[in-house]
Amino acid sequence: MVSLDMADANRLLAELRESAAEMQRELRAVATATEQMTAVTVEDDKKAVKLTLARNGAVEALVLDEDWRDTIGEENLGASVSMCYQTALGKRFDQLLSGVEEQPDDDARIAIPASAPAPLGDPTTASAEEGRSSIQHAVDQARDQREAYLAKVNQRGSEVRDAVNSAQTVMVTRRGATITGVAVDDRWVRNADDAVIEREIVRAMNNVMTMSARDRQNAYEGFPAVQRLMEMTKDPREMLRRMGSIR
Repeated sequence: MVSLDMADANRLLAELRESAAEMQRELRAVATATEQMTAVTVEDDKKAVKLTLARNGAVEALVLDEDWRDTIGEENLGASVSMCYQTALGKRFDQLLSGVEEQPDDDARIAIPASAPAPLGDPTTASAEEGRSSIQHAVDQARDQREAYLAKVNQRGSEVRDAVNSAQTVMVTRRGATITGVAVDDRWVRNADDAVIEREIVRAMNNVMTMSARDRQNAYEGFPAVQRLMEMTKDPREMLRRMGSIR
């Protein structure tokens, strides 16, 4: 690897700092907008089904009108719930976008302090050579896993997954992190109490989203080299220090 002189190292750190500041602005705008979000409630066009998404996006409540069986029929309940969910999800996304756009451009509030000039390191030391070799090894390994990792990410984004409640009377389908369908057992719906139906549908919908959250937490499962490289690149200054470019 080619070593950096002091000017190059400081210039690189300044560029990384500017990029980090810009990313921080975006992240804080999204975080602030998310904190300001409110619950979203929607009804189907016949007002037979009312669904509420909480601030965090979970299904907070499902309310069935007392005449819903006559209005939409048992066979259409799952489709109506799914439609309400998709509509609520769209309204929630619109709310988030509006919240981000309304955030003031206050650079001072979110400015990242300037880094102190980086003293030039000694890339000829054994520790610097070891650091560069370790980083290069991680890059090589991650490159070998890159295609498979991206394929897995894309697969998860389009993968259809199903989840059911404990009684297996409600089945919820998701694609990636979005619920795409809700199906209920007609015979169960025909004989169950409305409160039980509401509770079991909410439980099944939230169960499938819990599965989605676990998938995100295990994003690097099976790809240790990619995970190692991502962890190594979190701190640019530490990367340069390990390479011997700065102290």
